[in-house]
Amino acid sequence: MIERIVCGTDLGPHTSYLIYHAVYLARQCGAKVEVVHAVEPLGSFAKAIFSTYSGSADQQAYQAIDKILANIKAQVVDRLADEYMSGLEDLGTICDVVVDQGPAAEVVLSHARLSQADLIVIGGQSARGDRVPLLGSVASKILQRATVPVFTVPLAMRSGEDDDASFGEQLGLW
Repeated sequence: MIERIVCGTDLGPHTSYLIYHAVYLARQCGAKVEVVHAVEPLGSFAKAIFSTYSGSADQQAYQAIDKILANIKAQVVDRLADEYMSGLEDLGTICDVVVDQGPAAEVVLSHARLSQADLIVIGGQSARGDRVPLLGSVASKILQRATVPVFTVPLAMRSGEDDDASFGEQLGLW
């Protein structure tokens, strides 16, 4: 029985479409959805800049990153509540929004294990870039390493909406 679904998203243009599928599946099963977004780790160049200006790169960087992650999470929650859920029933299906630092596939798989997810819902490819790959690298890694079933939403079918601002752009993240 499916009780918990982890929905991994890049906050791209198809986020609402992807979450719609996760919420629809959850309602059919009486499950809860955990929305997961990964933020790439701070690179060595950024760490060097923090070190130059603050003297203690690690402490300052970690505090800044924690604030940024909390801000992104709050914005995603607000956006879901305001525009992407059709009502309280849908919003109640989402039990958590997680924004964590790390490679996307690892973050999604880690949260799926930690939350004891019964299903992972992901998009087939990122909407970024000029070409649409058959299967994105993150989706491929998740499919290869997941220990639970993975529901892959074919986002290429939504190509008519590629001109829309991405979820992340609407939040002012990029």
